[in-house]
Amino acid sequence: MEKMNRNAPCPCGSGKKYKKCCGANEAVSITQLLESEIDGLQKQMIQFAFTYFGEEIEEDFALFEENSEIQLDDEQEREFFEMIHGIWFSLFEELDDGKTIMEKFIASEAGKIRRPKLRQILQSWANPRAIAGKVIKSEHNKLTFEDGFSGEQLDAIVTGTPVELEANSFFMGMIVPFEQNYVFFPTPFDLPDLGAENAFAFIADSAMANGYDSPQEYVTDFFMEVMSDLPMVGAQVDIEDLNWPAPVYKEVADILKTRLDSLDILPPFVDMGVVLWYSYCQKKQKRIQNPNATAAGLHYLISKIAPMEKAYTQKELAQMYGVSAGAISSNASDLETTLSQEIEEIMGMYSDEDRPPAQVGSVIEFPTKRRISEPRPPKKLKKVSRRDEEQAQELIFEALQEEGRKRYQLAEQALELNPFCADAYVILAEDVEFLEDAAVLYRRGMEVGIQALGKEFFEENKGHFWGLIETRPYMRAKQHYAEALYRLGDVDGAIGQYEEMIVLNPMDNQGVRDSLFVAYVDKGELQKARGLMENYDEDTTQNAYNRLLLELLENGFTVKAKTLLKAAKQMNKFVVPYLVGKKRLPKVEPDYYGFGDENEAIVYAGMHLTAWKKIDQLEKWLK
Repeated sequence: MEKMNRNAPCPCGSGKKYKKCCGANEAVSITQLLESEIDGLQKQMIQFAFTYFGEEIEEDFALFEENSEIQLDDEQEREFFEMIHGIWFSLFEELDDGKTIMEKFIASEAGKIRRPKLRQILQSWANPRAIAGKVIKSEHNKLTFEDGFSGEQLDAIVTGTPVELEANSFFMGMIVPFEQNYVFFPTPFDLPDLGAENAFAFIADSAMANGYDSPQEYVTDFFMEVMSDLPMVGAQVDIEDLNWPAPVYKEVADILKTRLDSLDILPPFVDMGVVLWYSYCQKKQKRIQNPNATAAGLHYLISKIAPMEKAYTQKELAQMYGVSAGAISSNASDLETTLSQEIEEIMGMYSDEDRPPAQVGSVIEFPTKRRISEPRPPKKLKKVSRRDEEQAQELIFEALQEEGRKRYQLAEQALELNPFCADAYVILAEDVEFLEDAAVLYRRGMEVGIQALGKEFFEENKGHFWGLIETRPYMRAKQHYAEALYRLGDVDGAIGQYEEMIVLNPMDNQGVRDSLFVAYVDKGELQKARGLMENYDEDTTQNAYNRLLLELLENGFTVKAKTLLKAAKQMNKFVVPYLVGKKRLPKVEPDYYGFGDENEAIVYAGMHLTAWKKIDQLEKWLK
C-alpha cells in the first residue's frame, strides 16, 4: 500500500480513520479486501436465490432441458448447468412482479452492509451483462477482453480461484459492475478449441433466425441455450475417420465439405451433410459416375431441410458444381427417398407424405352462414365393379389437375360410375354458394364412404385408418365436414367428428389434432386441450405457441410464459406479428410451408388467431 496519513479517512470507504481500519494491518490491500467481500456477496446471493426462489428456478430449468438438445446424464454436468442457470435466471429473468432475484437481494441486503463502497458496488449489480467475448490478456485473476458484438475492450476480475485463459480464445460469462470495471459472476467459461469468429458468427445467425436484431440481446435472453449449443459448433465430423465403402464415396464427402466451407456454412450443417451421406453409403452403394453431381444433390437436399442462411436453387448449384440441374434433381430425389427416416428425425416431424393432402377440395369462404338442414341418408346403392371404381378414381385424379367447370364435370362423371366415390362429393362441395350446402355434400361423402367400407371394416380396422388407402376418401370427407360444422358455429359437432377421427387413426396423419385443439380452447375445455397436446408431444411451431397460449389463458403473464415465448420464437419468429395484428393475414392460405418460415406462421395464425384474441393486453405484454 502507499504510505498514508494514519489519521486520514480510510480509502476503503468504511468511514473510519486509516489507522483504525485497513492501516491496522498493512499486509492487506483495500482491493483484496473488497474482492474477498464481493466473493462472499456472490455466494450469499446464490444461497438467497435458491432458498427463496428455488421453485421458480427449478421450473425454468426444466423448460430449458425440455427445449434444448443437451443430454444431462452425468451428475456433475447437471450440477454445473443447474448452478449456471440459477445465476443467469437470478440476474436477468424478471419474476411475476417485474423484479429480478438480484434486485430483490439488493433490496434485502444493501441496508445491512456497513462499508459504503461495498454497498455501492452491490447496488450497481442491478445492471448485469451477459458476455460473449475474445480474450486479449489473462493475468492471475484479471481478464482483459473484447466484447464480440460491441467491440468494447473491458477489464474484469475473477474472485475466488484465479483463471488463466489463452489469448484470442472465445469465452462466455456474466459480469456485474465493480467500480469502473467489472467482476465475473461467478467465472468466465472458455471454449479454447472453438474459434472466436466462428462462435460470434453462430450466435449472430442464431439471433437472426430467432427474430433478434441484436446478437447481444439474444445472448442475454438465450445464454443457457447458447452455452449448450456452442460446443457442437466446433466439434466437426472428421471425414478421414469414417469407414467409407470405397474412395469415391469419401470423394463426394470431401467435395461437399470443401464447397460448404467455402460458402461459410456453419459447421453443424456441414456435419449434417457428411453424416447424411455416410448413412446413405451404409444403406445403398450405387455406382457414382460424377461425384460432383452427387455432392450437388446432397447440397440441395441439405438446403431443403436445414435453416441455412441461403438456399440455392438447382440452377445455381448446377453452375457452382459444374453439372446439370437434371442430375441434381435426380440425385436429390434418390437421397431423399433413401434417407427418409434420417430426415424425419432431423426435422422432428412427419414427412410430407404423412401430412394432410392439400389437393382435395379445401373449404372456401362462403357469403352466408345458416343452420345445417339434416341430409337424408342416401338410398341403398348397387354394387360397383372394380373396373368402374378404378375408372372413377382416375377421373378424380384428373379432376384434381383441372380448374373451373371441367373439374366439377369430371367429379359428376366419377359419381355416375361409382356412387360411393366420396372424393367426388368433396370436390363438388367447392362449387356451391352456401356453406351449409357444402356441409351437406361433405356429409353425403362420409355416408357413402361408410357404405363402401362396411360397418365391420370400421370395427376391424379402428386404430389403423389412413394406413389403408381405401379409407382415405371417407377420412377426407369427414375432415371437411368437421371444418364446416365448426365454421357454422356447431363447435360440439366438430369436436365429435375430430375425436372420432383420432380414435380411427391415432397417428393423425391428417393433422386434425390442430383443429381439435382450437375447438377445445373455443369451448373453454383447456384441460382437454392440454391433454391432446401432451399426447402429441412434438417439437413443432404449433405446440410451442400452443403451450404459451394455454399458459396465458390459465395463469396470465407469468415468468413461465416469458420462457415459453422465447422457446416459441425459436421455432418460428414470424408468428407474433400476425397474432398482434402488425401483419395482416393474406386472403388465400399458402399452398405449402417450410419449418420456421413465414408461410408456416400464416398457417398457424390463420387457424389459431381466434383463440389468441381471448387474451387481453397481449400486444402490450409482447412488447
